[in-house]
Amino acid sequence: MDYLALLSEINRKSDKELAEYAKTYQIPLSKKEIQKLRPLLSSFSISWLLTGIPDHVTKEIETVLGKKKAKELLGKYSKYI
Repeated sequence: MDYLALLSEINRKSDKELAEYAKTYQIPLSKKEIQKLRPLLSSFSISWLLTGIPDHVTKEIETVLGKKKAKELLGKYSKYI
């Protein structure tokens, strides 16, 4: 999978479009959650595919989504790497 192209496509989508896109992958995210997660998305590093998501980013995701929803989201991420 071309992760850079996917990230570029995600960054171009509006919050509403991204909420619909996430829903198709069974990741229900509100527009407010997406707005809070966008800064983290822009800090994404391709090295995360090899090293995993840094702890400070995981904690920020948990702060935005709550522990349960963050665990579900990050569990889906780990399936694709």
